Amino acid sequence: MASLCLFFAPAMAGAATPQFNYLLHCGGCHIEDGSGMANVVPDLNEDLGYFANFPEGRAYLVRVPGASHSPLSDADLAEVMNWMLRTFAAADAPEPYSEAEVTAHRHVRMNDAQAVRRQLLDLKARPDAETSSVSYGNESHGKASHDNMPMPQAAADPVSSAAPQPRPLPMPVSMPMPMPLSDAQQLALGEALFFDTSLSRFGNQACASCHDPGRAFADPRSLTSSAGGSIGSDGTSIGHRNAPALTYIATTPAFSLHDTTQTVQPTRRQANAAIVASPADRIRGGFFWDGREPTLAQQVLTPFINPGEMGLQDLSELAARVSDTARYQDIFGKQATHLPEPYVLGSIADSLAAYLRSDTFNTYDSRYDRFVRGELTPTTQEAVGMGLFFSPGFTNCASCHQATPTGYAPGEPFTNHRYENIGTPVNRALLANTDLGEQFRDAGLGHNPALTEAFEPADVNGRFKVPSLRNVAVSGPYMHNGAFADLDTVMRFYNHYNESGSSGQINPETGQPWAASNHPDGVATDKLSGGFPLSDRQLAALTAFLRMLTDQRYEHLLP
Repeated sequence: MASLCLFFAPAMAGAATPQFNYLLHCGGCHIEDGSGMANVVPDLNEDLGYFANFPEGRAYLVRVPGASHSPLSDADLAEVMNWMLRTFAAADAPEPYSEAEVTAHRHVRMNDAQAVRRQLLDLKARPDAETSSVSYGNESHGKASHDNMPMPQAAADPVSSAAPQPRPLPMPVSMPMPMPLSDAQQLALGEALFFDTSLSRFGNQACASCHDPGRAFADPRSLTSSAGGSIGSDGTSIGHRNAPALTYIATTPAFSLHDTTQTVQPTRRQANAAIVASPADRIRGGFFWDGREPTLAQQVLTPFINPGEMGLQDLSELAARVSDTARYQDIFGKQATHLPEPYVLGSIADSLAAYLRSDTFNTYDSRYDRFVRGELTPTTQEAVGMGLFFSPGFTNCASCHQATPTGYAPGEPFTNHRYENIGTPVNRALLANTDLGEQFRDAGLGHNPALTEAFEPADVNGRFKVPSLRNVAVSGPYMHNGAFADLDTVMRFYNHYNESGSSGQINPETGQPWAASNHPDGVATDKLSGGFPLSDRQLAALTAFLRMLTDQRYEHLLP
């Protein structure tokens, strides 16, 4: 189970079998029958029994990235390991793994799994060799820690010509973890990480590059430079999805397949139509447009190792870069030396999540917030738009963009955190800039590995996370693929579902009919057509209300 790129993919529901978890977390390298890749990963049918019959080999199997980086619990990983032993090494009769054995080994990871494997296989060829001679764990001692990335080292003495000293060995697994960072240390670390370009492959991109704090933590570059997507650290990779604004993202709950939280009542038309709820309507929470990361702490790590984003090779490289940077050593204080990798990664994840939960991203000082606190009187146009938004008798806005049970609530995030297929047109200009091709269709929620057989592909494909409307007036482009540049276009797109004949069927940005939907078969037309067609005056009022959701510090950006 060597270098696999499904790090921190959400674990499946509890009913997932060990065989399925093997396919999800190990199958990328070993495929279904256990086959390996010559000189890269071993063939499990040939070598698994050998590795599992001596201590160093057993530890190696647990510590390879596909296992150690997986989100499986120690107990579930033990089940997967034992399924592998029964399936690929039954003839060698190795001892089964216990949960305690997995726990003891998985959190001290290897920087170079292939080098360790070569040493262990060399022992197989020389059965009289001492197993204690294996250079194991993170102790690379100046060797490359990854295939193409030298191990970061301390700067050489400016006076002496002596070679740089290798990094110190990690804390042994038997020693206790260092003290957790304080709240103040977490915020300081999270903010520093968010703006640090040195944590990208080419040292040119930080979280803030795609989430500009001057633009509600969205990516304004995508309006002009890449037709709706964001550019990666390599300067050429362009994602096929729009980077969302990060303000208020921390209000998102953890991913759930069966959330029955009731928000707003259905519109009058929806109630009269006796709409039958789909099982996919109960899916709620999670991060990214498809919810593939279940929690905020898991989400914040993945952009670092996405080849199309910051491009680091793996999370071990991220931990090494942070551990070897003086500014972070200052934050960690006296415990900065000998930090174990799991502690460093945990601190990175927790600190970035803490920063995203801070007042920096969650100010609640928009005109709407000041209105509900009694500090401000809205204009007539804003009041009319607010009434339209929260009235299910006239519009269906709140059916997706309201989380609290009643309208006009303080702290409203303006999203129900669920997933919908609203028929967003394909953004061919964006796809033309990627290597996917214009025929690519994004399945959205259908890509989420946490889904089970209970969900039909036709019901989940094309569904995307309902975004918050806070700061929506200053965080274009819009939709999961950046298909629309202007908020007015978004309003008219929604309105066209309630208009008859040719009225409203033209995209004002192109002068052409609305382009074909990304996944036309699953569009939620029953929900989208639950209101009345709005006049230009009503659309302007509704837009005025959406402008009220702009944080005070961004009001100067309003057109």
